[in-house]
Amino acid sequence: IGGDMIRHHILEGFAERFESNGFDARAFVASYGMAEATLAISFAPLNTGIQTDTIDLRTLEKDGLAKPSNDPSHALRTFVLCGEALPEHEIEVRDPLGNIQPERHVGCVFVRGPSLMCGYFRRPEETEAVLDADGWLNTGDLGYHLNGQIVVTGRAKDLIIINGRNIWPQDLEWSAESEISTLRSRDVAVFSLETETGENIVALVQCRATEEENRNTLRDEVTSLFRRQHGVDVQVILVPPRTLPQTSSGKLTRARAKTMLLSGQFDLQTEPTNSAA
Repeated sequence: IGGDMIRHHILEGFAERFESNGFDARAFVASYGMAEATLAISFAPLNTGIQTDTIDLRTLEKDGLAKPSNDPSHALRTFVLCGEALPEHEIEVRDPLGNIQPERHVGCVFVRGPSLMCGYFRRPEETEAVLDADGWLNTGDLGYHLNGQIVVTGRAKDLIIINGRNIWPQDLEWSAESEISTLRSRDVAVFSLETETGENIVALVQCRATEEENRNTLRDEVTSLFRRQHGVDVQVILVPPRTLPQTSSGKLTRARAKTMLLSGQFDLQTEPTNSAA
């Protein structure tokens, strides 16, 4: 399992549900991969199941440090360990200056090995931007090392910086999808927009309700949830079902959703008149 950010609670629920049918949770194998590496870069150890690391979310956001915590009074985030680099492959976590980060310090993930691409087909400038002369590929992912394994925290380009906090959009998306019963997986896309007053967070939410009262209720629930659980104000915009863009492999693409919003491709006729304020 490694095609997208791994949601440990979904795997735990699956294992619990099918345990009586003989499913062994140790069968799960987390991995880290990307198309440029055709395909895997790391694999977790076999027969161990999903291994997780629960950290203090506020420390992660403010200091870029994955500090372990199980304090229920703190905001917590659980990540999945994705294993060690495959044979003949290397994984480094670097800071913005290129220095290798110590364990539990978040940085940009770089990889090298015989499975990596030579470049993007007929795109020399894009290739040069991510692949250096020594064969190191800038994956564009953020993560940290723990016990020799790589832990991926998200995409660098999706990171939202508000008042010195590094906010991962998937944290907001998963909160809404897990806490609000009318929402399903990939119903929410969160990103930031630059305005005259600074950077604002926007959440596009697929809404199946047609009654204005129910739509307003959903919008208020999502807004309140983000403020209560994450301490941020978010502009919630409802969009029709099945309109949030996904890649061919089913991944939500926030960049495309942002472009669609700015170019007016979503049907927002039923939005309140002040929704875009």
